[in-house]
Amino acid sequence: MSDSAEAIVMRVMRFALLIAVMFGTAVACSPAASSSGASSDPATVKAAIEATNARFLEAFKRGDKAGMLASYTDDAVLMMPNEPAWRGRSGIEKGLDGFLGQVSLKDGGTTTGDVMVSGDMAVETGTFTWTLQSKTGGADIKDQGKYLTVWKRQADGSWKAVRDINNSDLPASKGDSHD
Repeated sequence: MSDSAEAIVMRVMRFALLIAVMFGTAVACSPAASSSGASSDPATVKAAIEATNARFLEAFKRGDKAGMLASYTDDAVLMMPNEPAWRGRSGIEKGLDGFLGQVSLKDGGTTTGDVMVSGDMAVETGTFTWTLQSKTGGADIKDQGKYLTVWKRQADGSWKAVRDINNSDLPASKGDSHD
Protein backbone atom coordinates (compact mmCIF):
# COMPACT_ATOMS: atom_id res chain seq x y z
CA MET A 1 0.00 0.00 0.00
CA SER A 2 1.28 3.44 -0.84
CA ASP A 3 1.51 6.25 1.71
CA SER A 4 -1.45 7.99 0.13
CA ALA A 5 -3.57 4.81 0.28
CA GLU A 6 -2.65 4.31 3.95
CA ALA A 7 -3.55 7.95 4.65
CA ILE A 8 -6.91 7.49 2.97
CA VAL A 9 -7.63 4.34 5.01
CA MET A 10 -6.68 6.17 8.23
CA ARG A 11 -8.95 9.11 7.35
CA VAL A 12 -11.84 6.73 6.60
CA MET A 13 -11.27 4.89 9.89
CA ARG A 14 -11.16 8.19 11.84
CA PHE A 15 -14.31 9.34 10.07
CA ALA A 16 -16.06 6.04 10.90
CA LEU A 17 -14.97 6.38 14.54
CA LEU A 18 -16.23 9.99 14.63
CA ILE A 19 -19.61 8.90 13.20
CA ALA A 20 -19.84 6.09 15.79
CA VAL A 21 -19.09 8.51 18.66
CA MET A 22 -21.61 11.06 17.34
CA PHE A 23 -24.29 8.38 16.96
CA GLY A 24 -23.64 7.09 20.47
CA THR A 25 -23.85 10.61 21.88
CA ALA A 26 -27.08 11.30 20.00
CA VAL A 27 -28.67 8.12 21.32
CA ALA A 28 -27.53 8.82 24.89
CA CYS A 29 -28.91 12.37 24.77
CA SER A 30 -32.18 11.56 23.04
CA PRO A 31 -35.48 12.18 24.88
CA ALA A 32 -36.18 8.44 25.01
CA ALA A 33 -33.04 7.91 27.07
CA SER A 34 -34.42 9.13 30.38
CA SER A 35 -32.31 9.06 33.51
CA SER A 36 -34.68 6.67 35.26
CA GLY A 37 -34.74 4.24 32.36
CA ALA A 38 -38.55 4.41 32.47
CA SER A 39 -40.69 4.70 29.38
CA SER A 40 -41.12 8.05 27.64
CA ASP A 41 -43.90 6.65 25.47
CA PRO A 42 -46.54 9.41 25.44
CA ALA A 43 -49.44 6.98 26.02
CA THR A 44 -47.69 5.43 29.04
CA VAL A 45 -46.81 8.85 30.48
CA LYS A 46 -50.36 10.12 29.86
CA ALA A 47 -51.80 7.14 31.76
CA ALA A 48 -49.45 7.77 34.70
CA ILE A 49 -50.36 11.48 34.77
CA GLU A 50 -54.09 10.71 34.60
CA ALA A 51 -53.69 8.32 37.57
CA THR A 52 -51.91 11.08 39.54
CA ASN A 53 -54.69 13.52 38.63
CA ALA A 54 -57.30 11.02 39.88
CA ARG A 55 -55.46 10.66 43.22
CA PHE A 56 -55.26 14.46 43.49
CA LEU A 57 -59.01 14.85 42.91
CA GLU A 58 -59.84 12.15 45.47
CA ALA A 59 -57.62 13.93 48.01
CA PHE A 60 -59.33 17.25 47.11
CA LYS A 61 -62.77 15.69 47.71
CA ARG A 62 -61.60 14.50 51.15
CA GLY A 63 -60.01 17.86 51.95
CA ASP A 64 -56.71 15.98 52.31
CA LYS A 65 -54.03 18.65 51.91
CA ALA A 66 -51.16 16.15 52.30
CA GLY A 67 -52.66 14.00 49.55
CA MET A 68 -52.92 17.02 47.28
CA LEU A 69 -49.34 18.12 48.07
CA ALA A 70 -48.08 14.65 47.13
CA SER A 71 -48.68 15.55 43.46
CA TYR A 72 -46.12 18.38 43.54
CA THR A 73 -42.33 18.53 43.72
CA ASP A 74 -40.75 20.44 46.60
CA ASP A 75 -39.87 23.30 44.23
CA ALA A 76 -43.17 23.38 42.32
CA VAL A 77 -45.01 26.57 41.42
CA LEU A 78 -48.83 26.59 41.42
CA MET A 79 -50.52 29.54 39.74
CA MET A 80 -54.17 29.94 40.69
CA PRO A 81 -56.42 32.61 39.16
CA ASN A 82 -56.37 36.04 40.82
CA GLU A 83 -53.61 35.08 43.27
CA PRO A 84 -49.85 35.47 43.47
CA ALA A 85 -48.02 32.27 42.54
CA TRP A 86 -47.68 29.68 45.31
CA ARG A 87 -43.96 28.80 45.25
CA GLY A 88 -42.41 25.70 46.76
CA ARG A 89 -43.92 23.20 49.15
CA SER A 90 -44.49 25.77 51.90
CA GLY A 91 -46.12 28.25 49.51
CA ILE A 92 -48.42 25.60 48.06
CA GLU A 93 -49.25 24.31 51.53
CA LYS A 94 -50.14 27.82 52.71
CA GLY A 95 -52.23 28.44 49.58
CA LEU A 96 -54.08 25.14 50.01
CA ASP A 97 -54.74 25.96 53.69
CA GLY A 98 -56.53 29.14 52.64
CA PHE A 99 -58.32 27.51 49.70
CA LEU A 100 -59.47 24.42 51.62
CA GLY A 101 -60.52 26.68 54.51
CA GLN A 102 -63.02 28.38 52.17
CA VAL A 103 -64.32 25.60 49.91
CA SER A 104 -64.59 21.87 49.44
CA LEU A 105 -64.89 19.93 46.20
CA LYS A 106 -68.45 18.70 45.88
CA ASP A 107 -68.02 17.24 42.41
CA GLY A 108 -65.55 17.57 39.59
CA GLY A 109 -63.08 16.10 37.21
CA THR A 110 -60.29 16.72 34.77
CA THR A 111 -59.83 15.61 31.19
CA THR A 112 -56.32 15.37 29.82
CA GLY A 113 -56.27 16.75 26.28
CA ASP A 114 -52.71 15.91 25.35
CA VAL A 115 -49.32 15.16 26.81
CA MET A 116 -46.02 16.06 25.15
CA VAL A 117 -43.01 14.16 26.48
CA SER A 118 -39.31 14.94 26.27
CA GLY A 119 -37.09 12.74 28.44
CA ASP A 120 -38.00 13.20 32.10
CA MET A 121 -40.31 16.16 31.45
CA ALA A 122 -43.88 16.22 30.17
CA VAL A 123 -46.38 18.99 29.45
CA GLU A 124 -50.07 18.24 29.91
CA THR A 125 -52.96 20.38 28.71
CA GLY A 126 -56.49 19.66 29.74
CA THR A 127 -59.85 20.88 30.95
CA PHE A 128 -61.65 20.78 34.27
CA THR A 129 -65.19 21.11 35.54
CA TRP A 130 -66.11 21.24 39.19
CA THR A 131 -68.58 22.33 41.76
CA LEU A 132 -67.13 23.87 44.90
CA GLN A 133 -69.14 24.12 48.07
CA SER A 134 -68.57 27.20 50.20
CA LYS A 135 -67.70 26.50 53.83
CA THR A 136 -69.14 29.87 54.86
CA GLY A 137 -72.57 29.22 53.40
CA GLY A 138 -73.84 30.59 50.14
CA ALA A 139 -74.42 29.05 46.77
CA ASP A 140 -72.23 26.37 45.22
CA ILE A 141 -69.57 27.64 42.83
CA LYS A 142 -69.63 25.92 39.45
CA ASP A 143 -66.62 26.39 37.24
CA GLN A 144 -65.04 25.02 34.10
CA GLY A 145 -61.76 25.88 32.51
CA LYS A 146 -58.40 24.73 31.26
CA TYR A 147 -55.01 24.02 32.70
CA LEU A 148 -51.40 23.45 31.72
CA THR A 149 -49.15 21.36 33.94
CA VAL A 150 -45.45 20.65 33.53
CA TRP A 151 -44.52 17.27 35.02
CA LYS A 152 -41.15 15.85 36.00
CA ARG A 153 -40.38 12.15 36.30
CA GLN A 154 -39.07 11.31 39.75
CA ALA A 155 -36.25 8.87 40.56
CA ASP A 156 -38.85 6.21 41.44
CA GLY A 157 -40.50 6.61 38.00
CA SER A 158 -43.55 8.52 39.27
CA TRP A 159 -44.54 11.90 37.84
CA LYS A 160 -44.98 15.08 39.92
CA ALA A 161 -46.02 18.57 38.88
CA VAL A 162 -43.29 21.22 38.82
CA ARG A 163 -45.43 24.00 37.29
CA ASP A 164 -49.22 24.16 37.30
CA ILE A 165 -51.58 26.88 36.08
CA ASN A 166 -55.32 26.94 35.53
CA ASN A 167 -58.00 29.46 34.67
CA SER A 168 -61.72 29.60 34.13
CA ASP A 169 -63.54 29.63 30.82
CA LEU A 170 -66.42 31.51 32.46
CA PRO A 171 -66.60 35.30 32.23
CA ALA A 172 -65.43 37.21 35.28
CA SER A 173 -68.19 38.55 37.45
CA LYS A 174 -68.43 42.33 37.90
CA GLY A 175 -66.90 41.97 41.37
CA ASP A 176 -63.80 40.31 39.84
CA SER A 177 -62.77 43.35 37.75
CA HIS A 178 -59.13 44.40 38.17
CA ASP A 179 -59.40 47.65 36.17
